[in-house]
Amino acid sequence: MSLNQPRFSSSLSPITSAAQVVLSSSNLTSATAATILNSVTNISSGNIASTSYGQNLNIKHLRKRPLQTHPISFGSSQTNITDKLNDITCPVCFEVIKEPYVTKCGHNFCFNCIKTSLEVSNRCPQCKFVIDRKDQIFPNTALNTLIDACSGRGYLKRKKADLSVHSNEIYDIVKKENLDLSEVNNLLDALIQKKESLEADTEAVQLEILKEFLLQLKNRKQQEFDKLKEEIRFLDEDLSLTESKINTHSSGKHSLGQMHVVPTTPTIIPVRYSSGTYFPMDDNNEQIDSSQNDGFNNTRHSQAMFQYGWSASALASRRQRMFQHFDDLQTCYYNAKKMSIFNDVKPGAALDFVAESLTKFTQFSSCKKLATLNYASDIYNGSSIVSSIEFDRDCDYFAIAGVTKKIKVFEYGQILRDVVDIHYPVHEMTCNSKISCISWSQYHKGMLASSDYEGIVTIWDAFTGTQTQVFQEHEKRCWSVDFNIVDPNLIASGSDDAKVKLWATNMEHSVATLEAKANVCCVKFNPTSRYNVAFGSADHCIHYYDLRNPKRSLSVLKGHRKAVSYAKFLDGNQIVSASTDSQLKLWDVNNAQCLRTYTGHSNEKNFVGLATNGDYIACGSENNSLFCYYKGVSKQLVTYKFDTIHGPLDKEKRVEESNEFVSAVCWKPGSNVIVAANSQGLINVLELI
Repeated sequence: MSLNQPRFSSSLSPITSAAQVVLSSSNLTSATAATILNSVTNISSGNIASTSYGQNLNIKHLRKRPLQTHPISFGSSQTNITDKLNDITCPVCFEVIKEPYVTKCGHNFCFNCIKTSLEVSNRCPQCKFVIDRKDQIFPNTALNTLIDACSGRGYLKRKKADLSVHSNEIYDIVKKENLDLSEVNNLLDALIQKKESLEADTEAVQLEILKEFLLQLKNRKQQEFDKLKEEIRFLDEDLSLTESKINTHSSGKHSLGQMHVVPTTPTIIPVRYSSGTYFPMDDNNEQIDSSQNDGFNNTRHSQAMFQYGWSASALASRRQRMFQHFDDLQTCYYNAKKMSIFNDVKPGAALDFVAESLTKFTQFSSCKKLATLNYASDIYNGSSIVSSIEFDRDCDYFAIAGVTKKIKVFEYGQILRDVVDIHYPVHEMTCNSKISCISWSQYHKGMLASSDYEGIVTIWDAFTGTQTQVFQEHEKRCWSVDFNIVDPNLIASGSDDAKVKLWATNMEHSVATLEAKANVCCVKFNPTSRYNVAFGSADHCIHYYDLRNPKRSLSVLKGHRKAVSYAKFLDGNQIVSASTDSQLKLWDVNNAQCLRTYTGHSNEKNFVGLATNGDYIACGSENNSLFCYYKGVSKQLVTYKFDTIHGPLDKEKRVEESNEFVSAVCWKPGSNVIVAANSQGLINVLELI
């Protein structure tokens, strides 16, 4: 019902007419109308004393005021002011527009409001016109001038006062005038109509907002549904391709098996027992004796066991590990699919990568200890932290160095052959200071480099135990040293003096210096290049340099929250870094992009070691454990806990809580063997199984 045609009689008093004018204003809120309605209702019932305005009034003693002969006017410019305010009010924040911008559809908004709205939805907030690009909004200088002019005339300052004048006049009428019953009833009717109209408008706004919310929710769910259908389509294609490969593999294997089977040999039929394991049976339902040979060093029973028993057991074990890390493997699959789509690789390449990742990730489940050594000569020595372990060029020997100032060289084969756990080094070298790092030359069999806490870099003949060269240019502790694989005469070292120095084995002094801005904790050459070197420092970054341009780095890998303690190359393009933020990160050095972050181990203070064989990554932890990761998955693959013992006499005394940590890790090249040591000097030779 329109308030422009109220249900009033033509003989209304000027007071009631004035009230009608006030009530017809669209600026009256529902709450204000309800308050006035309550007051007028109390008057109509004669209960003036109960109203908020008439508590001290007596209706018999009210003084009459001369009635006005013309309707009350509240200002002829009210409509114009309201129109101007609507023009300069932002439809999003309902405030005066700041930095007015106009859309292609002709609506004005604050710049920040329309920018934020377009980030959520590409439609105009007022008319839902589609705005595809941000360049479809333009600054409205004319409106900006109008806003400045209105502000100068005082329109904006009178906004609240002008809009609240109606309700104040109604309160005055109800409080002061001597109204009769008919006038009060007319006021009640007008207030009820106004209240119903405002409530209807409020409900309409609520329903409109609800409709928009439901539409947005439907659109988002539809997008998720479309994405899910696309993923299911990819899965169906890959599943079909995998099943076809399985059928091809099975038929080929069956044909190959028939070529080696004598036609008169009875058919072996597998039978499932209650345990779920298959066992082959002959035609007489008797289990085949394991001693019946069907060829050189083979039996029909062992063949069937391998096909039905052992393969099923291995499959079950791998399936269990797959479900344990299902979320990570799922992420690996989708990332591979995205890369295949963006890079336009051949069909099936992404699936082959995922299959390879699944195979390698589920290949190992635990560590088997092959041997145990002790770095300290004195079994009661308190501090025996092993800082570095390295295999030589041919993996015949490995060297161990640490805070006892000694480099011990052990023969790997002899360690495995010894029955007892007490092993002696084949060579031993003593330094003048604690040793931080060692590195074998990949060209000269017995050449070994070491760095120590005095900043000295020493070149050794490991088989004679003699020093061949000494470099003393670092001003502070030297943390890392590394031989260049491509150029065997080139050596790099990093120090607390914020410098990376390059040395040549045929020169007495450094050949170049890379200036860093923080302590250098590790340095490593790219295994496929003689010119590229990476170093990690206390500025939380890995810096990658080309030695032909030593003044400026090729890239800076940023992402760690604390100092970078280790950096190791997986290949010529990928490098893994360790930091005291308890994270490992895999990087693409060419794109300066972090590919993956590995978490699970604890490392907040100490050097805990880092090693890789190209596919797997091993590192220590400050809970005295070794962690092994597969490069394609963020969670650890295998964990091995070191025993907390202080010597051969304490093997029966294992303390669960201690301050010990794994301090050095080394991967035996070309194998699944890891040599790891902890801060107590205990060294374990471990095999992944």
